[in-house]
Amino acid sequence: MDKQEAKLILSSYTLENEPTNDPQFDAAKAVAENDPELASWWKSQKQADQSLSASLRSFEVPADLRSALKVTIAEKERKRLRFAQARKWFSIAAAFVLCSYLFFEYGIDRSDDYTGPLAQRAFDYSVDGPRLSYFDRDTSKLQTWLTQNGFDLPDQLPPKLLALEGVGCRPLDWSQEKVALMCFNADTVYHLFIGMENDFPEFEASEQIGYAQQDNGWTVSKWKDQDYLFVLTAKATVDEMSQFLASYAPGNGPLSAIR
Repeated sequence: MDKQEAKLILSSYTLENEPTNDPQFDAAKAVAENDPELASWWKSQKQADQSLSASLRSFEVPADLRSALKVTIAEKERKRLRFAQARKWFSIAAAFVLCSYLFFEYGIDRSDDYTGPLAQRAFDYSVDGPRLSYFDRDTSKLQTWLTQNGFDLPDQLPPKLLALEGVGCRPLDWSQEKVALMCFNADTVYHLFIGMENDFPEFEASEQIGYAQQDNGWTVSKWKDQDYLFVLTAKATVDEMSQFLASYAPGNGPLSAIR
């Protein structure tokens, strides 16, 4: 062991009692015993450190200093945690905003990929989750928006559906003419699809409202009213869905057309 290594070891034992059965300390001490300069240094270091320690122990700490230090340290820690948490949420929010912008600006609408009979197409699209064009809780505003965007909706729609809180609406290019989709909130989302009979000649339904329970907990209801075709889908039972079509009588509304 050289002098510098011995000095590093000895500097750790200027206040405490000398360790026993420590080969490294014993070797460093042996070097100091054979090196007057190192021995003198270690002695002076022990005296200086012990004197400082004694002075600190004799200093009377103000009664409120300890609590003040605790409060200060705790406040700094809280600020540090708040800053770290704020930075984390800011990063998440920034990423969310960016992803949302990219999705709505450049997202691909796959609604036209759905094929088959209108009822099956509406069911599949509902399960996958529609991408709506306009959102509002007021169902009258959903009707207004669809009308302003080229639809003459039926004068008669299920009144209990219209009394629900709206979610949103959109047009769907599922035929030579568009299909209107309106969504309502009743603890689960009800999707009402409105099309024209001429565009879906194979649509089998009458003015008598029919229901079909699906294996995955969904129900599909369909009917026609004058020239209009309707499909209502929701993850609900037949009884739950039928209550929103109660007091609604297809066939009594005036004739009109979806443009």
